[in-house]
Amino acid sequence: MLYIISTILISVLLLVIFKLFQLFDVNSFVAIIINYMAATITGILFLNAPVNLHEIINADWFKISLPLGAVFISIFYLISQTAQRIGIATASVANKMSVVIPVLFSIFYLHENLSLIKLCGIFLALIAVYLSTSASENNPQLKKLIWLPILVFIGSGLIDTTINIANTFYVKTKQDSALFSISTFASAFCIGLLLVIYQLSQKKLAVNQLLHFKNIFGGIALGIPNYFSIYFIFKSLDTKLLSSAQLFPVLNLCNVALAAILGWLAFKEKLSVLNVTGIILALISIILIAL
Repeated sequence: MLYIISTILISVLLLVIFKLFQLFDVNSFVAIIINYMAATITGILFLNAPVNLHEIINADWFKISLPLGAVFISIFYLISQTAQRIGIATASVANKMSVVIPVLFSIFYLHENLSLIKLCGIFLALIAVYLSTSASENNPQLKKLIWLPILVFIGSGLIDTTINIANTFYVKTKQDSALFSISTFASAFCIGLLLVIYQLSQKKLAVNQLLHFKNIFGGIALGIPNYFSIYFIFKSLDTKLLSSAQLFPVLNLCNVALAAILGWLAFKEKLSVLNVTGIILALISIILIAL
């Protein structure tokens, strides 16, 4: 149970850190790139085994981890922008309701059975995403940002589906899962580094921004829990307290609820009636999908 609680708290912590980036004027782009370096190093330190590059490059899952790293860094940046510019609750719903996409993948590709209850849950989840990301008529500026949570929803679903494919067909051992995570984080960092070099060459990013203490500290503060967010998921699965079909909906349910409450209490985020309705439907849909 401790691992499950830790997973929930760390997932919400990541959203809180993104919000703090905004308050302390941290460059999210730079911090996210440093975050993946920190996550990679943290993963290597906790591997308890030497990293064999030849073994990694020749692994069946390696060809998946490389493009997945690109999606990782893109969606992580979009989640940060959603949390900062719209709200923690919206970012959480868009991110966690993406569970619908891997569920649909399992149904149509892996030929898993679709019950009427799960179908209702998927339908409610789509409505929940729409309502929870709907902006008030009095705030037209937020309406222009609706593309942010939509891309988070699609991208997060693509990540979950890709990880599902890797775990189903390629990742065979705990060692594989650890190396797969490290490889994906490292790929995200390398892609981010190339973007940094490009932005420096185009003078869209200054060296002092890249090396500023608060950006580096922010990246490390994000990277360590980012690694453990995945580490604790694997540990939660190992406990066998809940099956994977039960665990992920429970994690998502708690994440959405806690993020909404925290956003309201700590950051005074305003939620419209439609937003609150969407969050409630999101919680109901997760329960239905878990049944």
